[in-house]
Amino acid sequence: MAEILDEHSLKETRNLHHDPIPKSKQTPTNLMEALMEHNKTLDTKLERYEVLEEEKNSQIKEMKVTVEELRQRLKEIDEEYDELADAKAEDNETSQEIQSLLATYERLKSDEKQFKEMCREELERLQAMSAQAEDRESPIEELQSQLDRARAKVEGGRRELASISRDLATIRRQIDQVPNRTELREYRLRFAELYNQVSGTHRQTKQYFSLYNSLEDTKRYLEKELSLLNSIVDSYQLSCHTQTGREDFSRQLSSLYDTIKESCSKVEKHHQTEKFAVAKLQQEMQGLVEDKVAYEKCLRDLENECKVNDQLLAACKKLQARKK
Repeated sequence: MAEILDEHSLKETRNLHHDPIPKSKQTPTNLMEALMEHNKTLDTKLERYEVLEEEKNSQIKEMKVTVEELRQRLKEIDEEYDELADAKAEDNETSQEIQSLLATYERLKSDEKQFKEMCREELERLQAMSAQAEDRESPIEELQSQLDRARAKVEGGRRELASISRDLATIRRQIDQVPNRTELREYRLRFAELYNQVSGTHRQTKQYFSLYNSLEDTKRYLEKELSLLNSIVDSYQLSCHTQTGREDFSRQLSSLYDTIKESCSKVEKHHQTEKFAVAKLQQEMQGLVEDKVAYEKCLRDLENECKVNDQLLAACKKLQARKK
């Protein structure tokens, strides 16, 4: 955009050089009035550009704050995702520990049941012995001591069973906190949406910067044009009275024309360089798009393989249950 405005400014400068005021009206007063009118127009444009520049600066500041907040949020989400990945890596070890605790829990329940049955049988036997030994002296204190010991064993077993139950509940809560594949897929989609939002904001911010730079270049070239016109007017007023002055003025205009032509050539070269850079970036973007397509294909294949793996694990569990 800056280059187009530069060309336009140069064309206007050429038009001013090649389309002078008609000789019938070419007086210093008319020329000064035309230049003053042109200066007023330029001042109006500059004021409008300055107001637009202030608005864009304000929007750019707001965008910077938003981008910073999004970066911080993205960092936090990355940390949470790393923690979830670590928890997922420990999932196999936790499952084995759960299986072991479940087996211990079932064994203790079976032992408790057998111990209760044995205690009941022992109590019945002791009560029978007590009934048979009513007519003779029986060690009641010893029987009471045995009963107390049996009750203490039952109470200790219950406390151990309660401790294992609490540990099992804690591990189950930890397993429930680990996200499954569906939740991880949802996290990935949310990350992608957040990345697209940040990318769009960043692209919009870059556009604002480009617009600001273009307007700044336009302002600079307009100032140069205004300075050039003022210089031409001053030189013309000093040299229009003599033939030698007019010839010097004509040579200065020729030199100025050559300088402008050289500037146009430099701008054209810069334009070609930028075109080559854009073509190169487009090629790189095409390569990145192909990589993205390949990544999405690999991700779909991985998800399909995970589903097959889950199905195979379910089938193995069913076979193990049938064998038991």
